[in-house]
Amino acid sequence: MSGSLRVLLVEDSEDDAALTLRQLKKGGYELSSQRVDTPGDMRAALEARDWDIILCDYNMPEFSGSAALSLLHAVERDIPFIVISGAIGEETAVEMMRSGAHDYIMKDNLARLVAAIERELREAKVRRARCRAEADLRLAARVFESSVEGVMITDSKAKILRVNQAFIDITGYSEEEAVGQRPAILQSGRHSKDFYKFMWASITERGFWQGEVWNRRKSGEVFPEWLTISAVCNAAGEVSNYIGGFTDLSRQKEAENRIQHLMYYDALTDLPNKALFHDRFRQSMLRARRDARQVAVLHLDLDRFTNINDTLGHRTGDQMLQQVARRLVSCVRPRDIVARFGGDEFHVALTDLRCGSEVDMQVQNLIAAFSEPFRAAEREIFIVPSVGGVMFPDDSGDFDELVKFADIALHAAKRQGGTSYEFYNASMNDDAVDWLSTESALRRALQREEFRLHYQPQVALDTGKVIGVEALLRWQRADVGMVMPEQFISILEETRLIVPVGEWVLRQACADQQTWAAAGFEPLPVSVNLSARQFRDKGLVDMISSTLEKGGTNPRLIELEITESCAMEDPEFTMQTLRRCHEMGFRIAIDDFGTGYSSLSYLKRFPLDVLKIDRSFVADLPGDDDDAAIVDTIIAMAHRLKLNVIAEGVEAEAQVSFLREHGCDNMQGYHLGRPMSCEDFLVWLSKYH
Repeated sequence: MSGSLRVLLVEDSEDDAALTLRQLKKGGYELSSQRVDTPGDMRAALEARDWDIILCDYNMPEFSGSAALSLLHAVERDIPFIVISGAIGEETAVEMMRSGAHDYIMKDNLARLVAAIERELREAKVRRARCRAEADLRLAARVFESSVEGVMITDSKAKILRVNQAFIDITGYSEEEAVGQRPAILQSGRHSKDFYKFMWASITERGFWQGEVWNRRKSGEVFPEWLTISAVCNAAGEVSNYIGGFTDLSRQKEAENRIQHLMYYDALTDLPNKALFHDRFRQSMLRARRDARQVAVLHLDLDRFTNINDTLGHRTGDQMLQQVARRLVSCVRPRDIVARFGGDEFHVALTDLRCGSEVDMQVQNLIAAFSEPFRAAEREIFIVPSVGGVMFPDDSGDFDELVKFADIALHAAKRQGGTSYEFYNASMNDDAVDWLSTESALRRALQREEFRLHYQPQVALDTGKVIGVEALLRWQRADVGMVMPEQFISILEETRLIVPVGEWVLRQACADQQTWAAAGFEPLPVSVNLSARQFRDKGLVDMISSTLEKGGTNPRLIELEITESCAMEDPEFTMQTLRRCHEMGFRIAIDDFGTGYSSLSYLKRFPLDVLKIDRSFVADLPGDDDDAAIVDTIIAMAHRLKLNVIAEGVEAEAQVSFLREHGCDNMQGYHLGRPMSCEDFLVWLSKYH
């Protein structure tokens, strides 16, 4: 054997080292060598490069063969170590061999050195290969046991020989239970014989198969897995083993199912979304055509729902939407479809209808579901729905058009006030166009200074003295002329323009008060209406306070009016807001009393000053006995609660006499005067006095 040889000589004698190297050169080696004779030099040499062989003297002045061998072991290097010495004795030589030296050669007999080196290099090569193989086996064992994939190894007959920990964790079978069995113990029964026939055909022809399989755990639970089966062949090319590795897909499948669910169901209410509603509605349309039936599409919207989000927070709003969803589902038939399109918009498909009367009954059931208050954030909250409906196939045979028509009908219902519903008719298209035109004009009305305030006087029934005025909003539209509130207030509400417009109303009322004072009249309290949207605005109280401060107006000269229905939407919030206003000095009035659903337990807790009897109870006085009884009861109740009472809509002297006889405090209406501009009111006031 010849070739290059890297030799580390641990030798104190240069002459002896030279003799050793000469012997190696005779053996045909091309040498690269270094001589060291101290522990430090040897350590440095070992760290500097790799060596094929170490030839070490035993006795040296500053070092020894045994110390050199110990140093080699300490640095954990596998290098053949041959002792070359004079006469160290047989016992010492044996001890060195036991300590790890590979051979011992006498310096006076170097003839066998080359053969010894060749032998040790061969053995070192074999030894290192064996160490690598053992390391690979240990690594494979660690991989086998620590793999997150379940692994099983079978013999050529598919009988299980080994399983890893992941197999045990996933399947529930212990190693003792699995070994000796066939993989068939995991079969779920979901796959046919042809499935397994194809699997084994692939393994036989290609040596492997992979795919998704449904298997069964020891507990009986069926689960999905991704399985790979590989055939292992011996040196003769015959299959000796099969290795199956699988990953549990349960969580992945759950995630996929969840994503699939979210594609077609609303995440908050778990109702079908628009996509699923569309799909199911198309099926209902096909059945209706086949059976000569009808299908109704209802668009249901929650009036002023944004108030709940604005005042109580979106978490409470979400709880309310979940409750609404449950109520809607509970009051329709199993074959009907309830969906949430987003926000507070719900759609209902009433399917398999024989006649129109069925629709009316179902819509009434839906609206009746809102008669009881909802509970959230430890409050009772009333929600008022509006419903727009359209019929298939009478109104349209196209889904998108039906949804559009239902939306148009919904807006028509909203214009009628709360808890109402309208079914689509062709004339509503024109109304929708008018609505959009009006909304566009309203958005420019403030900038163009088109809004006006008119005032209607309020008079004490016992003295005839003017005790205040109510500010009423008008719109002097440039392209139309004077527009009355019922034609645009609902649009201001829906678009939230009512908030800036309401601020303008208060600011203008304060300015007009100063105009009357400058004309020499005593300060008159002005009653300002607050819409439901304004009342729920978080900045309302701060806005009122700031506006009056800037205008220099005494809060006692401003009366804030809210409707009975607005007050009862969220009684707890109403109480808190009214208390803040009352503590600042504002008078509080409940408007349109008797038309809502007041709870007397709340009414007596509100910090109220004035109760206004709705004009609908005054109109037929004194001839209508029912109205007379209601008005008499309201007056008596209000006085027991120490509230001032004002009757609205007074138009005849007979009404005045009735109200005076029954103790009503104040009145307003056409009998005294219609709503007037600021200038006209000054003229009226001058004449009245």
